[in-house]
Amino acid sequence: MTLQPKELFQEKIFQGKIVLYFVLLTVSEIILLIWNYSKFGSDSQDFNILGSFFGFLSTILSLLIVYLLLFCSIRSDADMYRYIRGTILTLAVMGILVLVPQLIVATGKNWTLSWVNYIDQSILPRWGIVGDYVKGSYAATMHRANGLEIEPAFLAGQLAVVFLPWVLSAVKHGYSFIKNKFGQFPTEAYVLLFFIAAVFALAKTTTGLVAIGLTGLVLVWDMRGGTQKFFITMAILGLAAITLAYFTINSIHGFLDGYLFAKGGQSASNRTGGTIGLFLTFLHYPLFGVGNGYVSHYIVQFAPRNTKLNVEYLWGFSHHYAVLSDWGGFLAQYGLLFFLPIIRKVRELFYDFRTKMPQDNLTIFVKDAAKYTMIMYGVLALFDFNWFSYYSLISIFVFVRFVQYRMKETQVLKS
Repeated sequence: MTLQPKELFQEKIFQGKIVLYFVLLTVSEIILLIWNYSKFGSDSQDFNILGSFFGFLSTILSLLIVYLLLFCSIRSDADMYRYIRGTILTLAVMGILVLVPQLIVATGKNWTLSWVNYIDQSILPRWGIVGDYVKGSYAATMHRANGLEIEPAFLAGQLAVVFLPWVLSAVKHGYSFIKNKFGQFPTEAYVLLFFIAAVFALAKTTTGLVAIGLTGLVLVWDMRGGTQKFFITMAILGLAAITLAYFTINSIHGFLDGYLFAKGGQSASNRTGGTIGLFLTFLHYPLFGVGNGYVSHYIVQFAPRNTKLNVEYLWGFSHHYAVLSDWGGFLAQYGLLFFLPIIRKVRELFYDFRTKMPQDNLTIFVKDAAKYTMIMYGVLALFDFNWFSYYSLISIFVFVRFVQYRMKETQVLKS
């Protein structure tokens, strides 16, 4: 069912409270920009005041575009099924054309090197760090899969938030993406699950390894019946094997220490210092935050001194300290008064899932996918994974849209 332009104006697209939230957020941002400008002026730490405000408005515009896109395109269960299958098809195509070739190169084989380099040089964004692309691409030089993202952490976040929740829910509820039916053995979901886990590992990033841990917890604690018993057994065997390998195989020991247990180096130091700086900024300005335009000044001020004693900080972060923790960044920039309403809306979303819709297969399937999305999003946002990208926003708003049209259908039936 396609929404016509006249119908769009007749629909109540935005609740009054949502409009008020964004109006107050915009007013707060303007006041904070003026206040910070009076303190710091406009220097190399951040954009100028006009650029900062337009950067903020572009974020609001992104939210608006994504919401309107989903509002107009998902109007029924048939649309929702198309969205789900389209998401998995996107993962399959990206896996075949991009991720598998990168994984081969990341393991030290050059069979797909020319293709990986071509993709990197023609499509992917790049850092201004020449050393990361000596062999033509990031994957070839660093031996880490990065998909279509600028770095592996962003790829891990993309897979964990956008694709993995649907795969986990399909495994739990026996939903076949190919047959579009419940009560099946979802072979393709198991294949995708283990494939995503392999990408997490070969991305060689803390975000990916944490996502593996979260996936394991979901499989052990939230599956049902024989599926749960299978994954409990796999988890016990896997933990035993990894523990043994950690103490007996040098390469495994170095890998886990380097990317999880004892991550070191100047990059890790700056990420730690920046994250501490963000949360200290939040503790000093807990209600409204400091706005998004001048947050770098506060990170530099509050980051511990011992995390600044490295070349990367002196040449880069001392001039512009990037936000390297999504939760830390949101709290530091916008404060509790703009954070708590989001938590409340998430609670309302799951309340509506449980109480205001018929509990059929699709509702339960989507509800669990939403739950897994929130788990991944909530934990991984302690790090930085491009959470305001279009695909991240779509992966959240699609659940809001599902609840909206399902509740509307229920109200029509009752009337």
